[in-house]
Amino acid sequence: MNMDVDREALLSFVLKARTKMYAAAGGKVESVFPGMDQLEYREGEFLDRDLYNNGKGVFMGLETVYLKERPIWSVSYYGDYRGMTEREVDRILRNALIENQETTRLWRSVRWEHDGYAYTCTPDFEGSIENMAGLEEITKEGKRIYHFLYAGGLLV
Repeated sequence: MNMDVDREALLSFVLKARTKMYAAAGGKVESVFPGMDQLEYREGEFLDRDLYNNGKGVFMGLETVYLKERPIWSVSYYGDYRGMTEREVDRILRNALIENQETTRLWRSVRWEHDGYAYTCTPDFEGSIENMAGLEEITKEGKRIYHFLYAGGLLV
């Protein structure tokens, strides 16, 4: 089944879902897989589902957006926050998301600074919501204390 996707509607939904789930610390639901965490945000015919594992200072997962119950977009990721506490990384990333919505667009270069921390997003190439890969980092006084690798894009 071929499905045309309104890319502007998808982008708008992904930006809103990430703000509602990550920045607002919402969307926690019972996971479909034992031992994993799961976040969800639904609006109209869109559903964003993020399944992830969180270990000792590292995490990895898969975020997928569905339209009419069909997966249309997905991104996989791996993060390492062993240079800081989970609470510290959550606070910094949430502030970066709330203060700069560009942070949710992983295909654009972004730099955000606050309280001695610097957040950067460096894409591997000039991508879009259709195709992206890159690296997020948080540094404190020039030392990297967090990194996040990602790759993903449209499935249809």
